[in-house]
Amino acid sequence: MEKRFDIEKHLRDDLELIPPSPDFSKKVMGAIAGTRIAPASRSYLNKKVVYGTALFFLLLIAAAVVYALPSLNWYTAGKFRLPVNVIKLDIGQYFNRKTVNCLLFLNVLLGLMFLDKYFIRRGRAV
Repeated sequence: MEKRFDIEKHLRDDLELIPPSPDFSKKVMGAIAGTRIAPASRSYLNKKVVYGTALFFLLLIAAAVVYALPSLNWYTAGKFRLPVNVIKLDIGQYFNRKTVNCLLFLNVLLGLMFLDKYFIRRGRAV
């Protein structure tokens, strides 16, 4: 294993990189300047494939809804009851000063992250 590393080390030491001539660089840059930048990904995506995939998923969702509708018991719709008595629920037990401060801190943090992303995108567009 050490012989292999020695050989690789000697190969790297003996290898000398020669930069291309300025004329070659100028020709390459000229050839690149004459080409056009590829348009956005619209040309890469086949619209029929995208529409076909969207149609498949929409039909799948519609089939699931159509399958579920007949199995619903519409007569029990008015008899729905929550497992918790809402009148006796004490919200103050859950929303104390510490919880409100944590939620406020989280909202401020998310707002700052949003502003950062907004200003970064705005700076790129200018």
